[in-house]
Amino acid sequence: MSRLQARIADDEVAEAAGWQLVWQDRGRGLARLFDGRRSLPVHVEGSGTNWHVTLAGRRIPVSVQSWRERTLAAAQMAASKAAGPVEIRSTLPGLVVAVNVAVGSEVAEGEPLITIEAMKMQNEVRAPRAGTIGLVAVSAGAAVAAGVLLLRLD
Repeated sequence: MSRLQARIADDEVAEAAGWQLVWQDRGRGLARLFDGRRSLPVHVEGSGTNWHVTLAGRRIPVSVQSWRERTLAAAQMAASKAAGPVEIRSTLPGLVVAVNVAVGSEVAEGEPLITIEAMKMQNEVRAPRAGTIGLVAVSAGAAVAAGVLLLRLD
């Protein structure tokens, strides 16, 4: 079982020692927080990574990331701060459906570079930072494994 990471207002939230969440009606998002002496009503709503927790009259936005999502976000952050060339590699096996750039193309941060189809879902590979495409190592129709070099951003 993978651990999830919760963030509130971009600050990581550690598990509160001694507190336990007990669902009263999970379908409606109703629960209680217990610490052995106190009990606080809580309303939880949302899905995926975006949630809201209502506690003591305050509706608090909460972001939850899996280990994979944290790893990808950290890699993207590191790549966006890198000054030199950045090798962009496939994070999953699949079929290259589209290559949206060519060698010499200027790209902006977040611009779609390549689309890979995996398990009948299309995943866009986006530029981690602005730069110039220095190498395109794949073409549309190519099958790629996880970790394969897709392109280099200079």
